[in-house]
Amino acid sequence: MKRFLSSILLSVCVVFVLSSCSKEVEKPAVTPSSEASAPQVDNSNSEETQAIALLRGLPTLNTVSSIAIIELDPESENFGDILSEFETPNININAPLHHIYYSPTGRVYATGLDPACSLAEVGLSRDLTGTPQITGLECLDTGGQQVGEDIMWHTVNDTEYMYVTFLGGTGVEQVDAGSVGVFDPQSNALVKTIEARKSLVAEGEPFIMYPHGISAYGDRMVVTSTVHPDLASGVGNSITVIDLNTFTAIQNIVVEDSKPVGYPSSPVEVLFLRPSIVEDVEPAVLVNTMFGFETWKVPFDAASKTFSKPVKLYDGAEQGTGVPLEFYGNETELFISHGIPGSVKRYDLASLPELVTSGPDLVTGAGAHHIIFFPSKTGKQLVAVQNNLLNLGNAKDNDPTDVDFMAKLNAHTVTVHDLADSKRLATIDFKQRYNKGIDNIESLFGSGFTHHH
Repeated sequence: MKRFLSSILLSVCVVFVLSSCSKEVEKPAVTPSSEASAPQVDNSNSEETQAIALLRGLPTLNTVSSIAIIELDPESENFGDILSEFETPNININAPLHHIYYSPTGRVYATGLDPACSLAEVGLSRDLTGTPQITGLECLDTGGQQVGEDIMWHTVNDTEYMYVTFLGGTGVEQVDAGSVGVFDPQSNALVKTIEARKSLVAEGEPFIMYPHGISAYGDRMVVTSTVHPDLASGVGNSITVIDLNTFTAIQNIVVEDSKPVGYPSSPVEVLFLRPSIVEDVEPAVLVNTMFGFETWKVPFDAASKTFSKPVKLYDGAEQGTGVPLEFYGNETELFISHGIPGSVKRYDLASLPELVTSGPDLVTGAGAHHIIFFPSKTGKQLVAVQNNLLNLGNAKDNDPTDVDFMAKLNAHTVTVHDLADSKRLATIDFKQRYNKGIDNIESLFGSGFTHHH
């Protein structure tokens, strides 16, 4: 594993020959300029400026992983403070909780890298004073599926399900692991395990392997084929189409071109563009490839339910970026985070599926990843970016492991930016302040408007 990831890092450095291959030194937290011209607005709902976060304990610093509520408004006197925290000492320190999601009814879920707790429901409520607090964590029965990644809720044939991708499928020991779990969104009961391991289907038949990203439109779902959870056994280069009428894989579509680091493209996140996101949009699937450094478009004909030949929209090796990760958006823009050198690109939502730049890049930190939107106390529209690919790093930096590649994509920070001009207003360094990494942020109570999956 170490040799595999170290060779990727070396290749990245050769491709870019840029200083981002060294760990970024973050600026101390600052407050916005007093010259700001925004009118003074009293935000009655302060929860809008708060995030729920997954914090990663660092064993060498004697800290414990936790779920926390954090103040993100640089105009607040509590900026960067942990307002509520629930420690999770029973979750494997080297395989922590990974992503947070809100169901349509406001329930909170977390996927996890620990095979023993790969999907969980998080208790989030208000105490007698109305103050938000994390109250607990319940690991759910996944039917043996391991290493949870992404979740989405989607209705087909008048029935709503919760769909979860499991990178490790029904066993991380499987070289071609991977599955999609179908759950009852009310009871959390497992309804179906969608599995099509490459070694168990006929040659040339559709397969599901290392699924991570997930998105759906109508009765068609797409999941990505990313990388084996041990980060060594294999890397994917395609997306899989699943028929939601039968819960079966029906097609693989390769999204790969130049292999800038010498490995398969590793599609990571996927967004099925549909009218609920952009009115009158030409449906298409957008795909970010982690090791390909690219963003692809796969056109979709809704009438015939067929996909056309993939088209490369963005080439990071040519543009000086690598490891594209998430798709997020507000009412007018689509945002794509790039882990190297640490930036977020902005595109006009109405122009999708074409990528038309709508504003200057957000210059963030190494491992730019998850994003939330919120108004400041004075009414400024802000965006916060969590800068960490995955909290693995080298021992000399007092991180849990010695996977150097990951250390170079972990700034351990959240940067806050003015949405008007992308200017960075403030930074919270979680390793410096709390001796912890930060794996994920989402808006508290789902208050941030985002398109994600």
